Amino acid sequence: MAAARRRWVVWLGVPLAALLLALWLAPVLLVQFALPPLAARSGGAIEVTGARPALPFGFAAARLRVVRDGRELVLDELRAVWLPSGPRVDARVAAGTLLVRGDDLFASRGFVRVQGIALESLQPLFGAPLAVRGQADGVWRFGPEASVEGSVSRGAVTVARPAPFELPFAQLVVSAARDPATRDWNVRWVDLQGPPLSGNATGRIGADGALALTAQVRQLEEPVRSFFALAQLPTDPLPLALSLEGTLAAPRLSATAPAAGR
Repeated sequence: MAAARRRWVVWLGVPLAALLLALWLAPVLLVQFALPPLAARSGGAIEVTGARPALPFGFAAARLRVVRDGRELVLDELRAVWLPSGPRVDARVAAGTLLVRGDDLFASRGFVRVQGIALESLQPLFGAPLAVRGQADGVWRFGPEASVEGSVSRGAVTVARPAPFELPFAQLVVSAARDPATRDWNVRWVDLQGPPLSGNATGRIGADGALALTAQVRQLEEPVRSFFALAQLPTDPLPLALSLEGTLAAPRLSATAPAAGR
């Protein structure tokens, strides 16, 4: 009887152990062998170095390189695991860090936190190019009620029209929340700290990236003052009321009619 029981244990245990091993290795096999061909079919590329299993269920890699539309994102010391509370991804991007946390098993909601990451290095993750560069710190909460709170320091904004111009800044602070019904973003606050220009703006960013913001300029110095004059934008008196239109990839400034009684 005991011998028969042992045979049953072996007969069931070996396939079960093989199944558990296959499940444990599945994330590594997926990243190493399945994702690169899929990326190639979509016009991009994924390269994985040093992939290995990670406990309790997931994978780790020394480096993962993503290339899309001529831009690349390099994640070092990457670790992606699935926990009972939801998935978690940790990685280093150059001198900064990236953390992604899901609030449920399927990550229908959660957050992405970036610290000390060059915004332009994240370009492959965006559907359209951004006109902003600099070092980013902040949190993007995704899900039905998405929001963004963060700052970009030591960067620049490229204005496309009325003429191409790169506006440097010391810090850019953003606070915005997405409307679940329209998928547009309600921009509660954008504050740009110069020199040569300081100001703030509020308004909306459409789901397609279209800008509809009202801005107020508090500080205006050279060379931006000369650019404003060349673009036939007002330069005095401060504060200036302007409109920020166009798209996230190609913003443009235009004059706003002064308020009644001013």
